[in-house]
Amino acid sequence: MHQDLAAFYENPEVPNSFGGVEALHRSVKGKYSKKDVKHWLSQKDAYTLHKPVRHKFQRNRVFVSDIDRQFQADLVDMQSLAEFNKGYKYLLTCIDLFSKFAWAVPLKDKFGKSVKSGLEIIFKERKPKVLQTDAGKEFLNKIVQNYLKNLNVNFFLQITKQKLALLKGLIGH
Repeated sequence: MHQDLAAFYENPEVPNSFGGVEALHRSVKGKYSKKDVKHWLSQKDAYTLHKPVRHKFQRNRVFVSDIDRQFQADLVDMQSLAEFNKGYKYLLTCIDLFSKFAWAVPLKDKFGKSVKSGLEIIFKERKPKVLQTDAGKEFLNKIVQNYLKNLNVNFFLQITKQKLALLKGLIGH
């Protein structure tokens, strides 16, 4: 059944020989489905040994139903630039996952009192129902947790090694 595939794939005189799924599928002009071509190629050492390793895996998407439903927050370390920024060492960054609207509030330190005042500035404008952060102590302290509890903002952590994807894209990590 797959002699045609072998004839196209293993013949160096054919322009698409030793190519990938797309190239081989084009060569056989639709005689086999892409699924069949992919399955056949997965059994060939020449294809599987030289196939590049995927370092970034596809992640589950975050679905948010409306504006101000879920925010992601994190601190950006700017200590190396503090002398040029009036002593501000951190940026409290926050993004609304639905609208992609983002805030950045400068902070001189990352103690609970400072983080709370940064969140107050953001939450005066818009307040989320849910706040997602990493497991940094700046968000887990009693001052910030009590503030969120008083505002009825549900809080949860991103515990996996995968970072806060949208927010990290915003700040260029």
